[in-house]
Amino acid sequence: MTYFLIGDSITLTLLVLLILIVAYYTYKLRTNNIFRRLGMPGPAPIPFVGELCISGPFEHGLLALKDEQWKNARSIISPTFSTAKLKAMYGLMNEISDMYYKRLLEYADKQEIFDIKLLNGQYTLDIIASCLFGIGTNSLQHANVTLTNHLKKFFNRVISPRLASYFGKKGYSMFPKDAIDYTTNLVNQILARRRQRLERRNDFIQMMIDHEEEVNHEEDETNQRTDKKEQQSQQQWGTLKKTLNDKEIFGQALIFLVAGYETTSVLMSCFFYVMATEPVIQEKVYEEIRQELGDDEVTHEKLNQLPYLDMVISETLRMYPPGITFDRVASCDYQLGNYHIPKGSIINVPVYPIHHDPNVWPDPEKFIPERFLPAEKAKRHPMAYLPFGDGPRNCIGMRFALLEAKLGIAKALRVVEFQKCEKTQVPLQLGKLEILNSKNGIWVRVVRRSQ
Repeated sequence: MTYFLIGDSITLTLLVLLILIVAYYTYKLRTNNIFRRLGMPGPAPIPFVGELCISGPFEHGLLALKDEQWKNARSIISPTFSTAKLKAMYGLMNEISDMYYKRLLEYADKQEIFDIKLLNGQYTLDIIASCLFGIGTNSLQHANVTLTNHLKKFFNRVISPRLASYFGKKGYSMFPKDAIDYTTNLVNQILARRRQRLERRNDFIQMMIDHEEEVNHEEDETNQRTDKKEQQSQQQWGTLKKTLNDKEIFGQALIFLVAGYETTSVLMSCFFYVMATEPVIQEKVYEEIRQELGDDEVTHEKLNQLPYLDMVISETLRMYPPGITFDRVASCDYQLGNYHIPKGSIINVPVYPIHHDPNVWPDPEKFIPERFLPAEKAKRHPMAYLPFGDGPRNCIGMRFALLEAKLGIAKALRVVEFQKCEKTQVPLQLGKLEILNSKNGIWVRVVRRSQ
C-alpha cells in the first residue's frame, strides 16, 4: 500500500509539474509574440527568449542611456569627436598607421597569405586605446595581447532584453566575468592616475574628468552665491549640467573599445576584400591616392581630397554594413499605416536588408561606387543608407572611425596591392552575429608595388 501511495504521489507531482511547464510555455509564447499581437508580419518567437534578441552594451553606456541621462552624457562626450579634437589626435593615428603598413610589407616580402581581419583588429585597437584612453596596447607588434583576447569575449553574447534586465537586477552579468573584471580594472586605473594628476593626455577620459572638475567648481561658486531656499529648489528640479560617475565613464569606455575595435576592423577588412576581388576599382583608388598624395606625408587635410576613395568606402559600408541591425525605442504611441506601435516598443532596424533592397539599390549584389555620386545620392531616400544609424542617436564616433579607416587604407594602398588567394571566398560567406562577420575569415595576398 505504501508503494502505491508513493507511486501515486510521484505521478501527481510530475503531472502538476508538466501542467506548470505547459502553462508557462504558453504564457511566454504569448508575451513574446509581439508581432502577432500587433498584427505585424514577423519571425516566430523563441520560447523563454522572444523575438527581439539583441547583444546589448552595459546599462551605463551611451547606447543604453535614456532621456536626460543620455542627453547629458552625449553633450559631454560629443566634443571628443569634434574636428579640432580629431586633428589633435591625428598625430597618434599617423604613428600607428605607419606600423600598420609596415606589417603589410612584411606579409608581402614573406609572400604569405593571411586573414586581413586579424591585422585590422590590431590596428583599430591600437588607435582606439591610444587616442581615447591613453594606453599603448602595441597589438600590431605583439599579436596575442591580453586586451584583444578579452574584447573578443564580448561578442557572440546574444540575449533578450528581458533576460538581461532580470539577471542585471539579480547581480549577474550576461558577459564573461574575467573580461568585465579586466576592462573595469583597466579603466579604473586610468581614472585614478588622472584624478591624482599623475598623468594627463588630451583624450576622451581626460575630457570627462575635466568636465567633472569644471561642473564641481561652478556648483561650489553657485552654492556660495545662493541662499538655502534657492539651493533646495535647484535640488528639486535638477541642475542644467551633470557629470558622469565612474560607472557611466566605464560604460562609455567599454562601448568605445568594443564597438570601435570590431566595427572599424570589419569596414577595413571588407574594403580590402573588395580591392582583392575588384582589381579595376583597386587601380582607380590607387591612382587617385598617387595623384593627390604622391610620396608626401598623409595629412588630415589631404585625406579629405579623395572623392573616389570616399565613394568606394561608402559602397563598402552599403554592401557590408558592420552593424547589420540596430534598435530604437518608441517614445510614444505611433500609428504606422495599419500597424499600431505602442510606446516603449523596441523597434529593430534591419540595416543589412535595407542596404540590399533591389527596390532601392538596383543590382544590390554588385559593387558600384558611383551610387554615391552627389546626383545619385540626391535621388534616394535618406533612410536607405544607415551604416552609422541616423538621427540624434546616430554613431557618435562616425568621424573618428572613418578617419582611422581612411588613413590606414591610404597608406596601405600606396605600398601594396591586394590580391585574391586560394582561401579567398567569392562571394564572402557571412556569419549570423549582430556585427557583420565572415565565417572563415577574409584571406588575401599582398604584393609590393614597384613605385
